[in-house]
Amino acid sequence: MLEVKIKDGNFVDSEGYILQLRGVNLSGSTKLPYKPDGTTHFDQSLSFHDHRKVSFVGRPLEEKEASEHLDRLRKWGFNFLRFLVTWEAIEHLGPGKYDLAYLDYVERMVALAEKKGFYVFMDPHQDVWSRFTGGDGAPGWTLEEVGMDIEKIKDSDTAIVHHFQGRNYRRMSWPLNYQKYACGTMFTLFFGGRTFAPKLNIRGKNAETFLQDHYIEAISKVAKKVSKYKNVLGFDSLNEPSPGWIGKKNIGEFSGLGFGKIVSTSPFQEMFLSEGRTVNAYNAYMLGFTGVHFGKTKLNPNGIPLWKEGKSCVWRQHGVWDYDPNGAPMLLRPNYFGKYRGRQVEFYSEFMLPFIKKFKTRIQSVQKKFSVFIESDPGSLDIDWKEKPKTGEGTVVNATHWYDVSVLMFKRYIPWFGVHIFKQVPIFGRKNVDRAYEDTIKMIKDLSIKKMGNCPTVIGETGIPMDMNGRLAFRTKNYSHLEAALHRILSAIEKNFVHYTLWNYTPDNTNSLGDRWNEEDLSIYSIDTPKSIDEDGGRAVKAFSRPYPIRTKGDPEAISFDMDKSMFKYSFRKEAEEIPIVEIFLPEVHYGKGFEVLVNAGTWKYDAKKRILTFKGEKSVSYYGITIFPAKK
Repeated sequence: MLEVKIKDGNFVDSEGYILQLRGVNLSGSTKLPYKPDGTTHFDQSLSFHDHRKVSFVGRPLEEKEASEHLDRLRKWGFNFLRFLVTWEAIEHLGPGKYDLAYLDYVERMVALAEKKGFYVFMDPHQDVWSRFTGGDGAPGWTLEEVGMDIEKIKDSDTAIVHHFQGRNYRRMSWPLNYQKYACGTMFTLFFGGRTFAPKLNIRGKNAETFLQDHYIEAISKVAKKVSKYKNVLGFDSLNEPSPGWIGKKNIGEFSGLGFGKIVSTSPFQEMFLSEGRTVNAYNAYMLGFTGVHFGKTKLNPNGIPLWKEGKSCVWRQHGVWDYDPNGAPMLLRPNYFGKYRGRQVEFYSEFMLPFIKKFKTRIQSVQKKFSVFIESDPGSLDIDWKEKPKTGEGTVVNATHWYDVSVLMFKRYIPWFGVHIFKQVPIFGRKNVDRAYEDTIKMIKDLSIKKMGNCPTVIGETGIPMDMNGRLAFRTKNYSHLEAALHRILSAIEKNFVHYTLWNYTPDNTNSLGDRWNEEDLSIYSIDTPKSIDEDGGRAVKAFSRPYPIRTKGDPEAISFDMDKSMFKYSFRKEAEEIPIVEIFLPEVHYGKGFEVLVNAGTWKYDAKKRILTFKGEKSVSYYGITIFPAKK
């Protein structure tokens, strides 16, 4: 493959073409062990109890089926992979003990991706810290080293875990774990252990240093394995990082994000909950950050502590709270995580940024050409990277995530309704929603230009739940509402000329299990979807398999795609004295019965096997417009 460099906010190949990277996250089920099967719908007692004896070899792809899946993605037009790995997959055996078979497997998959023509960036994935706290990512021993007992998470009610709750599990409830004790504490220690928990040392190091060092060293093992492959552009620093409780001004109050019915607990309540105290927590019905209370739910009714024998809440050890003379919990320092040495804490600049620099230094010590893809916590634009790239060294990429949260949270597509996530306001009216979403992506891109040294923008995750509207598409085999929802998202992204990796492609997705994790079902592919010639197991194929300029020798100006009419328009300008050349992918689902091309000047030819139209301009013409639409019957 051609080597990629970053220039003027673009990915540029070694022949000087500006690239458009369109891809997928591979895959949703990578969050889970392959052996034993980590599907969260199933009983995970074994994989929790013997968490050091799991294997992730086979995630994201079973080796014998890998070529088939990658060929399918290429057929749909994708050329980019956000390749998921987890810290647990690498270092589940214990601190400093690495799964060499898994590392070898990852290298083989990256080598195959290069052979198939995919650019890749590696994503050390996590959600709400770990599988044991309702998500994925960190090894079980990270909790144990702090003193927590994984076997007691269920009965202490300190995490919301799918397989514990079974049918009582509420859709999209896993993000509430950011407010729960186990996850909130681990992220606070990971980013701010030296500041907020100076007394907590693990094996001779402060908890922050211990956790970060092990995480970074584990990911560097992957970096060493893939360092020789030209298709690997770099590494995500950490998927959707959370500040934990860092920055909270009053830990006596619940301040989380929720949709629908939830049980709301404050960090302080979570602290004494962890020590085996029963909590009568408010029920609430929430829409985002606002909600109303209705009744209470009793948590930890049997008084089970989260901690191992002889251990206790790390925050009580640091004087954040204690018991009064009558044995009742009392909050002593409500702003403990909000102020430090008399000033308000700033999570990104004081805690996240030093971590990213540390991560970048270590990864680039393995391969200096690797770039680092940066995210802040979801829903935030709090990134400010001021360092200038060094010659011959990879730089940074803005990899912010963005979803249509009205669709994601409610699993409903309402054409006239949306949410501007950064302005935190509802939007009404089709055209207003379209404009709001284009503005949202523009805000993300402006961050790249103004605060990150004019680096490229990759929307690292976006997508839709395929089981929306009461799983309507599965019953009717009509995907039109899914196509409309996804098209709305992708139109906003491509009009801003930014890159993206859809969440997600899960090779073992089924209609009943979805992506096999926490009842999510966003995969664009499912085993249960009919294998028609055009769609080949895909869901909403008309929306995601779309025409686009793969490579442009020139300056892109505007792009648009009318999905219903299959009409694609692209305009660009000649750069200096270079004769413009564009390679455009034309998907089978839109142009399988032929197409027509209108151009203002220049010539084109078509490679039917690769489904690529190559356009070449003229010396005397500076501006070009191309329109492509299906052939008339």
